[in-house]
Amino acid sequence: MDISSLSKSEIEKSNTNRILFFSALAFLTLLLVQSAFHPIKEVKLSGAEHVSSVSDVQFTHWFDRSAQHSVEQTVKQNFGFRAAIVRMVNQLRFTFLDEHHPSVVFGKNGYYFEEGYRASVCGLDFIGEKAIDAKVDSLDHFRNKLLLEGKKLVILIAPNKWRTHKNKVDWQCKPKTTNYEMFVDKLKHRGYSICDEIDLFQYEQSLKPAYPLHSKQGTHWSIYGAALSAEHLWMAFAQEGISLSQFKMEREEIDSLPRNTDKDLHELLNIVAPPKKEVLAYPSFTFNEEYKPRVTVIGDSYYQSYYYLGLHQGLFSMDSKYFYYNKSMYSDNLEEKVPLNDSIRRSEIAASDAVLLVMSEPSLKRFGFGVFELEFN
Repeated sequence: MDISSLSKSEIEKSNTNRILFFSALAFLTLLLVQSAFHPIKEVKLSGAEHVSSVSDVQFTHWFDRSAQHSVEQTVKQNFGFRAAIVRMVNQLRFTFLDEHHPSVVFGKNGYYFEEGYRASVCGLDFIGEKAIDAKVDSLDHFRNKLLLEGKKLVILIAPNKWRTHKNKVDWQCKPKTTNYEMFVDKLKHRGYSICDEIDLFQYEQSLKPAYPLHSKQGTHWSIYGAALSAEHLWMAFAQEGISLSQFKMEREEIDSLPRNTDKDLHELLNIVAPPKKEVLAYPSFTFNEEYKPRVTVIGDSYYQSYYYLGLHQGLFSMDSKYFYYNKSMYSDNLEEKVPLNDSIRRSEIAASDAVLLVMSEPSLKRFGFGVFELEFN
C-alpha cells in the first residue's frame, strides 16, 4: 500500500496500533524474563503459602496428574511480578468490598488482632486437665534430668494481645477454662520459675506505659514490650540461681513508622497501602562484659524480638542456640537456620547451663514442642 494514499488519521491510527503492539510485546517479554530470572527484586508476600511438589518424578505421577499439578503450582508461584499483582488485587478487594485475610481481626481504634489467638482466650483449644497433667509430668521428668546434670530450667509465657487489650476487641465467646490458667496454676504449684508476661503485661498496661506494649498492627509484643520483658526474665533466671549479664536500656528511638514485627498483621494483609503511622519506641541496650551462661532457648516466634533487640546476644553466651518450635535452630542471627535432629538437640542441651522455654498462649496446647521426650543417654 502506498503510504501517500493514506489519510493523516489512518497514518496516526497505524502508528498507534504499532506502538500498542510493541508495548504489549515488550511487556510480555519483561514478564517472561522476570518469571525466569527475577532480575527485578520483589518484596515477597507475607504469610505461609503451601505449594505441593513432586521432587522425585516417576512415570505414574503423570497419570495421576500430581506432576502436572506440581509444575502448575510452581509456575504460578514464580510468575513475574506476582506479588505486586496480588497486592493490587487485595487492595481493591479491601478498599471496595471490605474483604481481607481471614486471620486478621479489626478491633477498635485501629487495633488489629490475629484470629488464631482468640481460641486461646476463649478456651476453645483447651486440651483438658488430664492432658495438661501429663504434659507437666513430662516436664517434671525433663527438669529432673537437667538438674542431675547441674542445669536449670526457666519458663517464659509470652503475652497475648487479646488479653492486654481486651477492651479493644470483642472476644465473642463465653468464659471457659483455658490452657493458660490451668498450666500456670499447676506449674506454680510444682515450684517452677515462671516469667508470666500475660499477667505482667496486663499489670503494666494498667499503669499506662509510656509507649505501647503491643503495636496496633502487630501480633506479638511490641519491640518496646519485648524490651521491658527482659528485666522480668533476668529476675526469673536469678530465682534459679543463674546470673545474667547486667544490662541497661541506653536510649529509645521514637518512630511513627512500625518496624520489624510491629507491623506483621498489616503485612499479612498483603496490600499496596503502607502501614498506618503510630508512635512506637525502639530501645537499644548496653551489656556488661561479665560471664554469660550458655542457654538453649526452645520457643516460638515471640523470641525473635530478642534477636532484633540484641538481647539474646547480650544476655547469653555466643554459643547459645534458639530452637525455633523445636524444629530448626538459629545461632547468633536469624539469617541461617539449621534443621534439628535429636543428636543436635542432645548435644546443645548437654553443653548448656540452662534451658529457656518460651511459649505464647496458643502454643500451650503443644507445650514443650515435644522436647520433654528427648532422651539424653
